[in-house]
Amino acid sequence: MNIRKAFALLSSLVILVGMIGVIPATAAGPTPPPHPFGRGYRYILVAKSSADYDQLRADAIGRGATVVEELRQANTLVVSAPNDLRSQLAASSHVQSVGTDGIRYLIQPQLAQEMGFKASPSLDRQDLGFGGKISKVKPDPAFSLPGLMWDFSRIGAPQAWKVNAGDPSVLVGVADTGLDYTHSELASQVVDVEDFTTTEDPPLCSTYFGYSDSDFATMFGGPATTDWNGHGSWIGGNIAAAMDGVGINGIAPNVKLVALKISQWCGYAYDSSILDAFYYAADHGIDVVSISFGGYLDRTDPDQDAIYQDYVNAVAYARSKGTVIVAAAGNEHLRIGAGGQVLNHGPLTTPGTAPSDFVDYFGLWETPGGIPGVVDVSATGDVVNPPSRNCDPGTIGSPADSEATCKPKSDAHQPFGVGRQNQLAYYSNYGPRIDVAAPGGARKFNLPTWDRGGTEGFPYVSTDGTNSWEDFSITSNWALEIPCFINIGPQFYANECYTSIQGTSMATPHASAVLALIASSNPKARHHPALLIGILKASALNVHGNATPGLSASDTSAADRTGDDCPTGYCHLGGRPISDLEAYGAGLVNALTAVVFGGH
Repeated sequence: MNIRKAFALLSSLVILVGMIGVIPATAAGPTPPPHPFGRGYRYILVAKSSADYDQLRADAIGRGATVVEELRQANTLVVSAPNDLRSQLAASSHVQSVGTDGIRYLIQPQLAQEMGFKASPSLDRQDLGFGGKISKVKPDPAFSLPGLMWDFSRIGAPQAWKVNAGDPSVLVGVADTGLDYTHSELASQVVDVEDFTTTEDPPLCSTYFGYSDSDFATMFGGPATTDWNGHGSWIGGNIAAAMDGVGINGIAPNVKLVALKISQWCGYAYDSSILDAFYYAADHGIDVVSISFGGYLDRTDPDQDAIYQDYVNAVAYARSKGTVIVAAAGNEHLRIGAGGQVLNHGPLTTPGTAPSDFVDYFGLWETPGGIPGVVDVSATGDVVNPPSRNCDPGTIGSPADSEATCKPKSDAHQPFGVGRQNQLAYYSNYGPRIDVAAPGGARKFNLPTWDRGGTEGFPYVSTDGTNSWEDFSITSNWALEIPCFINIGPQFYANECYTSIQGTSMATPHASAVLALIASSNPKARHHPALLIGILKASALNVHGNATPGLSASDTSAADRTGDDCPTGYCHLGGRPISDLEAYGAGLVNALTAVVFGGH
């Protein structure tokens, strides 16, 4: 089986995955690859008008640049150059702006392990042998397992399917690492694959880590255009996995998916690839684009401000064509204001970070989630579990093992809002910019792993039965970054990959799928973004009682589980609870009220 071959290589890939934490990076993303390419290797050029476009193109080529992408819809072209030609390119009388083509992440590298990006578990750990009979009733059998698909119930999805489970003509584009169209849950759902990584020059994953998706395809015999990371397939499964009597189904199981592959296995994407995907979706009638990549720009730098404006233009163009962009709010636990500006200090910082390595995001601008017109989605958890007076030593985790199923009351950092559902996830960004919230999952005690935040739940552990504290879905059968669990029970496709992970990445497809259901139930709203978003917000559940606070600047105490020091601050939660309005925006998305309200 192909997945078993893939796991045989994981021991060597652990070294590569570990390197993610040491790539030179700024808050705005890593610099493009070092010598021989140099920082100024790729530029995004915007012409003053359509009449200036061809002459700008000729000017760029004449100055030694190579055109790698053309976005004529926005009078924009992307060029590569062997030397730093920015000043020469900016001198053209036909150019409106020049920006260095930056890089966006799935996860900020310093938080990759915290959010679940790690080498997959061993095969013996994957085969949990959970018993039970396959259910022949709809929804799919996974919904009969207690606590596993909690997020679907929380947004009223099973009730919504009795009204509308989606229209096959409605398309959701997943701008991500690809979709595994070889997975049985997605094989009938993916109708198109568009690979935007073919114009990467230099190619990001092979330049930074030595391997490309094509390399893995050659090694294992899989298609290069599938999802070698696993993240994109999780998104696709959450939106529209098939309702076929096996495993899981998506929130909108009857809609169809388009893979907008903006990144290869390592989870890095050029700004230009993201912009290209937005324009493609708009020009090809895609109803909703779900994107969980992001980063931060310093708009006091004209170069980065130009990229910010490129995003503004692309989102406005998409909306003018009837396409809604839905984006993750971010996992740095920052307060995001109008336009995406960061209003507080941070981000969430791993203990052990040296003060010289700390980067404060205050005053930066988040893209694409903060861009005007984008639906910005924060993340909520299942339920906050209580600590215990007595914990067996084997249940509290160790500095090397984050699987804490019990949290001692003696820990210095305790959970907030114990017993409450729908609390803002400890990692989620929040603030005035948030449009809606959706289940993104959180660890069992809704605290970072280093403060003994708890396990992900099933299928990592079965201590709590099939309760998943994070969000459960499929992942790619070829995944090398997202943990894959196979043979977890007869309810699921044998030898195919499922997993639980967390993040605003996971919240985003919930909102995207509900928008797809609205478009399915109300044809008059379809391709009218303002109306679709208005219905999404008006139908959201008004949630009260968030107890999750922001980051503490003054708490420099050591981590509960790892014991690592926090000389920078911002490692722990503390202070006043974040307001309900800034945690949830208009509220928690609700599929049932959306299709009922949206259908009239």
